Amino acid sequence: MSRLIYHVDENKIPSTDKEGTSHVFLYGPRPTRQGAGSIGRRLELAVERLGVVIDPVAFDFLSIALAVVAADTFVNREAFSGNGWARDFELDVPLARPGVWRQVKSELEHSLNFLSGDNWTLNFNADGAEPPKKERVQRRFRSHIAVGSADCACLFSGGLDSLIGARKLIAEGRSPLLVSHSYRGDKTYQNYLAPRLGKKLPRFAANANPVFSGDYISDTTMRTRSLGFLAFGVVAANAIEKKQPSSGPIDLIIPENGFIALNAPLTRRRIGSHSTRTTHPHFLSGIQAVLDKVGLNGSIDNPYRHMTKGEMLSSVLPYDGLSQAAVATVSCGKWKRKSQQCGHCVPCLIRRASFAKAAVNDTTAYQYPDLGKLWDRSDIRDDVMAMLVAAGRGNKGAKQRAIASGPLPFDPVERAQWFDVQQRGLREVADYLKGQGFPV
Repeated sequence: MSRLIYHVDENKIPSTDKEGTSHVFLYGPRPTRQGAGSIGRRLELAVERLGVVIDPVAFDFLSIALAVVAADTFVNREAFSGNGWARDFELDVPLARPGVWRQVKSELEHSLNFLSGDNWTLNFNADGAEPPKKERVQRRFRSHIAVGSADCACLFSGGLDSLIGARKLIAEGRSPLLVSHSYRGDKTYQNYLAPRLGKKLPRFAANANPVFSGDYISDTTMRTRSLGFLAFGVVAANAIEKKQPSSGPIDLIIPENGFIALNAPLTRRRIGSHSTRTTHPHFLSGIQAVLDKVGLNGSIDNPYRHMTKGEMLSSVLPYDGLSQAAVATVSCGKWKRKSQQCGHCVPCLIRRASFAKAAVNDTTAYQYPDLGKLWDRSDIRDDVMAMLVAAGRGNKGAKQRAIASGPLPFDPVERAQWFDVQQRGLREVADYLKGQGFPV
């Protein structure tokens, strides 16, 4: 069991740790003591730029998300899991309204277990960070974001799906507040793409910035990083609601194609370690239920859950300049390691297939542009081979594989559409690989 204790006052971090216990400074800089971590530095400043006083319950959700991201980062999966994968966490998190969150403790733990494949225990304590007060917000008036001009919030990562999602909202006459998790590399792409949407939009960009003082091996899987991104979106949606209290629940748009949102295992051995569950319907519905129970009115919506990536791209091509902007997006699951999209991981394969389906010239500078040359590279050909195996099965066992990724909605129409997008998405990639000369 890895226990992490969080503090909003660095002076309360003890000078030594008990075995199996680490201490983390929330919303603060790197701790001066070795062996302690921090996360969320300058996030309070970013929240002040929203120009309103955020609901303490919404700010608590941000604190919880940061605590989870910090634990996921600082506790290496291989070193601290009993079976090589699942870790056991116990988090002591100070909140502004702990009583509200204790009511949904089990639901949150269930959602986190599903998201990361670990075992999470959450303890919510008093004396947590309050959202920035009115005086602090007003002092930052020169840098306020034009939240009042927005009618929804939309996650904007710098990826292809988020570009399409923002552009479609504009085409529908809506004005989204773009929400970005701006890690160093992501920020460059986001800043390049935002002005190319065809309309100037307000943007809320922030960085969780987890850091640790001392030697440690960070976990590279980062299955929960998306929770921090989602929490930024919840805070942004709450800001819009505060500006427009009569508008009702604010939509929080999460643009993601259904094939990768479902992310059904391509082979039997990929059920755990190769399955990202960021936008899986079971996870999003679980988080929505939690938000509803604590009184946060944001409405999470993925309008592209029944579309493939190629279908999404085809739907926006009539807009000027979108094909050029699309090529400038990032899809790769490995690009942060070398600042280049590899071209052969599952997200890259889905990306390349989407350009082929939409008949867009893919000029992305992939590290491995010629997939045929991977055949003799046993160290990097795994994803291509897995996709070929899955494509070779056709529709045989497709529903079982879709369900293996996690529970699907009970509504028969919704459920059938998830099965259908899984098959169409796999066929889209199979058609691309066939066009590249692979036997499919």
